[in-house]
Amino acid sequence: MKFRLSKHAKDVMENRQIKEAWIDAILSNPSVTFDIQKNEKHLYGIVSEYDKRCLKVVINPLTNLVITTYFDRKMKKKGCK
Repeated sequence: MKFRLSKHAKDVMENRQIKEAWIDAILSNPSVTFDIQKNEKHLYGIVSEYDKRCLKVVINPLTNLVITTYFDRKMKKKGCK
């Protein structure tokens, strides 16, 4: 999936050492997806390279803009695979 990163997403990625390849992998093949609103979607997936942690990616599907991303500890217990 072709996507753009918001300034906030870029800042968060740098601060939390999140790689763009991980975001791309989750957008291409998420393990869990929630449609929040027409312009907000939450996607989750496990990052094997980072201690098998669950990465959340929030995207605007209308513009393919990644709004934010972070490792979600709570979601791993709720089915992030």
